Amino acid sequence: MTYISILPKNENAQSRMTENRDVVMDLLFTAAKEVLQIPDNDNIVELNRCTTISFNRSAMEAAVAPDVVVTFATSDDYLQPRFQALSDRVVSGWNGRFGDIKLEVWISLIDISGTNIELR
Repeated sequence: MTYISILPKNENAQSRMTENRDVVMDLLFTAAKEVLQIPDNDNIVELNRCTTISFNRSAMEAAVAPDVVVTFATSDDYLQPRFQALSDRVVSGWNGRFGDIKLEVWISLIDISGTNIELR
């Protein structure tokens, strides 16, 4: 399973992501599906609200603070060799549609302990 989060880091980015949510979600869903070869029912994409209050001064002065962070989290460690291709695919698709919104892509493996627990 791959869990994808769209994390706007300012109100402008949140507004753009909300207005274009279907396009953004489709871009990320399709990238995970095709690059990682994840079945449709194992991809979850969520759009979050901006919770960022501020970035540190040096990040702002250097203009490195992102407008949006997209995270991909999976417990399928065999997918790790495909992470760079996934990042490249997302950045390419993003720049074609939202080139004025600075993006960071974070892809990570998560520990599987505690996942998919059925409580009775």
